[in-house]
Amino acid sequence: MSLDQQAHTLWQRIKTPQKVAFFSCFITGYLVHLYVFTNTIPNSDGLDRVYDTQQMTISGRWFLHFASALNEYTQMPAAIGLLSLLFLSLAAVLVTSLLSFKSNVLAGLAGALMAAFPCTGYMFLYLFTASAYSISIFLAVLSVWLAVRRKTIGWLFGVLCLACSMGIYQAYVTVAISLSLLLVLREALRAKAPCKKTILFGVRMASYLAAGAALYYLILLVFLKVKNLELLSYLGMDAASAGYPFGQIPQLLFATYAQVFQFFFHAGADNTFANGFLVAVDILALLAGMYCLIRHMIAENLYKDGWRIGIVAAMLALVPLGVNFGQLLSPFSTPTPLMKYAFVTVYLLMLVAADLCDRQAGWRAGALTVGISALLLLFCVNTNNLLYTASAQAHHATESYATRLLSRIESCSGYETGMELVIIGTIPEEQLCADIPSYEQVRHYSVPIDSVLLRNKHIYYYLNDWLNFPVEEPEEETMIAVSTSDEFADMPLYPAQGSVQVIDGRVVVKLREQYTPKEEYEIAYEQRR
Repeated sequence: MSLDQQAHTLWQRIKTPQKVAFFSCFITGYLVHLYVFTNTIPNSDGLDRVYDTQQMTISGRWFLHFASALNEYTQMPAAIGLLSLLFLSLAAVLVTSLLSFKSNVLAGLAGALMAAFPCTGYMFLYLFTASAYSISIFLAVLSVWLAVRRKTIGWLFGVLCLACSMGIYQAYVTVAISLSLLLVLREALRAKAPCKKTILFGVRMASYLAAGAALYYLILLVFLKVKNLELLSYLGMDAASAGYPFGQIPQLLFATYAQVFQFFFHAGADNTFANGFLVAVDILALLAGMYCLIRHMIAENLYKDGWRIGIVAAMLALVPLGVNFGQLLSPFSTPTPLMKYAFVTVYLLMLVAADLCDRQAGWRAGALTVGISALLLLFCVNTNNLLYTASAQAHHATESYATRLLSRIESCSGYETGMELVIIGTIPEEQLCADIPSYEQVRHYSVPIDSVLLRNKHIYYYLNDWLNFPVEEPEEETMIAVSTSDEFADMPLYPAQGSVQVIDGRVVVKLREQYTPKEEYEIAYEQRR
């Protein structure tokens, strides 16, 4: 058989809904995220990541370095965009296969939503890890796909893939958890599925998730031992290693469910991007999904089996817990939008319900679902590009400020090339003038609105990597000593005359009255390996 014949045979084996999902995800992703793929828009974390080998074992991400090798550890928007969408599209193929989509239209919408969901926009703001994080999402989906295989070898490979996915970014284990819940729900809604087999399937998926998480942790311990490292104190990771706060589980469960409710139904809530429009669409999506689900159960007489009602109700109740399981995994911090990609499975659930009753309810239910999905996609394209527009403006504002600051430094009386440069403080708020109301919808520390220079160290990153001005950041002792000196106290704040001076053979710039010392996790992060 020739190569062309083999390729044709493989193409024929792929079902049409999966093909549609792939191309819908890929094309939609490019159209929605085109701006970020054709521009370099650093946020504060990306300022020093023009080139970075992503050695993040101290954050528990022992596989991130290897996954990032595909883009040679360099921020290359076009290349990273291509790789990211390729893996997201492959994930869409597996998702539509797992959830047994029959409708090409609904499978295409599933792929489109997976690419356009605004959490991907937050991911692309961290462009230096975007392709690796897309691989993490793909591996999480692949792990589920492998785990449902009947042979033990598939289950074992699923466990390995889940461990590697968590080794890139732990938060995406929620993708595997939520998909597993949807699969058990889907099995209970299959007319010929027996009770015992459905329960055993649920046990199989639960055991795979537990085994994958355990393998991830064991491999992490090996990496920490070999590299002689400790977990960062950032986001409570080191506290987690000291023991889980089991006594706080009731409060954590309440917070987990409350955060999901706020994400979809509370406009302006923290760590969300919902506005009034999305809340209205989400209510429609909830009603449409419940209508389709009930219609299917009535048409197939599934409501007559008590065990089915019990499993369906249990899975629906667990979906919020599954998509936001990161709150339980990391009880010492609150999940950010970047960590909430699994929330897209809530919309996938609506599409699954519509697919189940597509032939029973006629075109009206399908048309309703398509209309809601179109509104969701409209929200997604606007929100993602609002993220990028706000971040781009902050970057340009930062460039303007840093360029003027650098001009003052080089024109300072007594300045000589190579002098030690001590800059104390960050840009004062009164010197920041971005005031665009729509930006408030996406305001978050990962979406800079006024400036990307959030901390003292970021100024040095910007001068070095973005303005091509080579300068070493002084040691902490120097920064503290200068900021507590009498000469510094007598200086006015920048941009007043005298705010940039040569003192004791070094250039001193006063942006703030006091210096904020680095936290322990920042120092450990700078020494990561």
